[in-house]
Amino acid sequence: MKRGRSRFLGALVLAFLCCAAAAAEGVPEVKRVIVVLWHGLTWEDASGLQLQGPAAWGLLNTRSGGGDTLSGAYLSIGAGARAVGWRGAERFASREAAEYVYRLHTGLDPGIYVQPDIALIHQAQAAVNYRVEPGALGTALLEAGQTLEVLGSSSAAADYHWAALVGMDRYGRIWHGQLEAEFIAADPRYPFGLRTDYARMAQEVLDAEEGLVVVDLGDPFRFDRYQEFLLPTQADVARAVMVAEAGRFVRDLSLQRPEGTVILIISPHPGESRASAGMWLTPVLCLGLGEGLLTSATTRWPGIITNMDVAPTILELLQIVHSQPFIGRAAWIERSKGAAAQLGKMVAKIESLSRWRGLVLRLVVLAQIGIYAVVLAFLILSPPLARRALRLLQGLLLALLAVPLALLFWDLSVFLSAGVVLAVGLLALRWPRPLFWAGVLSLLSAAAIGADILGGSWLMRYSPLGYDPVGGARFYGIGNEFMGVLVGSSIMAWALLVGKKASASRPERLASLLLFAGFITLVGAPALGTNAGGAVSAVFGFAAVWLAFTRSRVSWAWALLAFLCAGLVLGVFTLTDDANAPARQSHLGQTAELFRRDGFAALQLIIRRKLDMNLRLLRFSIWSKALLVTLAAMAASFIWPSRFITWLRKNHPHAVKGIGGVVAGAVAALIFNDSGVVAAATCISFGSTPLLLMALELKHDLAAPEAHIEDDGHSD
Repeated sequence: MKRGRSRFLGALVLAFLCCAAAAAEGVPEVKRVIVVLWHGLTWEDASGLQLQGPAAWGLLNTRSGGGDTLSGAYLSIGAGARAVGWRGAERFASREAAEYVYRLHTGLDPGIYVQPDIALIHQAQAAVNYRVEPGALGTALLEAGQTLEVLGSSSAAADYHWAALVGMDRYGRIWHGQLEAEFIAADPRYPFGLRTDYARMAQEVLDAEEGLVVVDLGDPFRFDRYQEFLLPTQADVARAVMVAEAGRFVRDLSLQRPEGTVILIISPHPGESRASAGMWLTPVLCLGLGEGLLTSATTRWPGIITNMDVAPTILELLQIVHSQPFIGRAAWIERSKGAAAQLGKMVAKIESLSRWRGLVLRLVVLAQIGIYAVVLAFLILSPPLARRALRLLQGLLLALLAVPLALLFWDLSVFLSAGVVLAVGLLALRWPRPLFWAGVLSLLSAAAIGADILGGSWLMRYSPLGYDPVGGARFYGIGNEFMGVLVGSSIMAWALLVGKKASASRPERLASLLLFAGFITLVGAPALGTNAGGAVSAVFGFAAVWLAFTRSRVSWAWALLAFLCAGLVLGVFTLTDDANAPARQSHLGQTAELFRRDGFAALQLIIRRKLDMNLRLLRFSIWSKALLVTLAAMAASFIWPSRFITWLRKNHPHAVKGIGGVVAGAVAALIFNDSGVVAAATCISFGSTPLLLMALELKHDLAAPEAHIEDDGHSD
């Protein structure tokens, strides 16, 4: 018996040791991080590197905070936030050349290299409504007693020191490194007659003892600046030579890297031509931590991180505790076999979506404006509508209402999306029950969006109406476009399908509360939709329609209660997210952290950012035109046809209440979202379309000699 127990205990100990060894193997100790800056790296370049051993792959969103986008992209890496660029930020000088100027400008001791105009770089950050600390990465290492080395330059003079922008401290100082011409050789066969001495650079990198080494390859940037002087065929040849030599350097470095060394290959800027085309995603590779797809709490999208995430990732790998105001979060690896192939498919999808998104959305909004304008014209004109013309207009309105649902399926098949719109139009013509079909479409739209959120929002990721990974405004949860659709469609689905009655029964009230609570959770829960403004919009919209169905009068006390409920919902979601680990928090938890650190100043910045965004959208976005046309159509429908309001309240009280709830949700969306114009436009369409459907019906009935106001048999 004792021998059996001993064997059992021995087996347990052995199993524990094996698990510990496996865990240690899965998360190796990192002693050094080498960051290789490859300017203008494309997916084709990265996928052709033929690296030995496993690698983690991803795409890097390189958007900056404005200003000079080139310097801003590199500053963002070191700041851990989208920094504002300043032309000339990359001009560093040696201590000997700029000591007196630097001391005059800062009153501080210089490093071996300095940026004398660091004050101007800091002043440029005032253009954004969030905190940016240029050089936060270097400062964090310095405060932790760690050293970093900066190697390489993109020119032989005092300008284009991109690696220095990544590795400097907040005062623009580099304490260790070589930024001058040590790694540049004269060669007339290369752009500007210069080429990188990769053999010498590789030796210097491998000999470095610092915890972080930042390397500027040099040749890629020089080619990017010089290619306009080359014929297209010669540019292709020169680029192929540059990519091959930089690729050999990376492969040799990966083969010779010491144990415990992680290599990050990043492209902080996509290059001049790709940036001009708005292609802000570049490849990022991680060697030394296994195979998979890179992701972070900033994106929650396996295969995509942002330039804000690089600095927190480096510090976490080196296990450095810091207090820097990073907006980005440390990246991790989603383990996956064949990660490069998966990312290749993702790149193709994102590039295709990026090409089509603007055109599709413009066509949708123009179609809405055109159809609403035609409907308004027929409402205002006195001659009666022919029955076929009436059904055709109602069919077009219903087909327009089906567009958000159709666009949700864009990634599955473009033909499926087109088929949904066409099928709805044909059904409306074949069986003319417009309000019924509006209710069914609202129900299907809300159900499909809700199911997609529960499934990880993968349909939204690749929908023209979803969020844009290239623009980088949102990467996960539910964006404001679909948030408006979800709020508007769920309200109208309930109102139109609950039945034609003045008030709801008690079971219906309870069912509506549970339904609305579920939709609020889908919109705002940190693990699902994570749209704080959307959650507030949903609370106001749902509260308005629920009170309309349960009470004959709504007082200011009930409006105040709605405000309190919205605050309670936000508080619960924020506390839930704040309980997560910082690296896994959404922007709700980050907002709580900002409030603890900066107090009400953080909330003021958030409010200013939302106001600025909405004002910009009102001026320049096509969605503002859609919103204005929708409001005009709704207002006009109450004037033409005459007696519409009386007829509507008498025959369709449930629709009136639903439209009121949609309007309340749209107004809240406009106020509480940073792109509220978009959310309000998509939300209110689920109130305006049923309203126009009924206005057309009554217009025909009033003009027809045999019709009666009380008769609503044509409507549904």
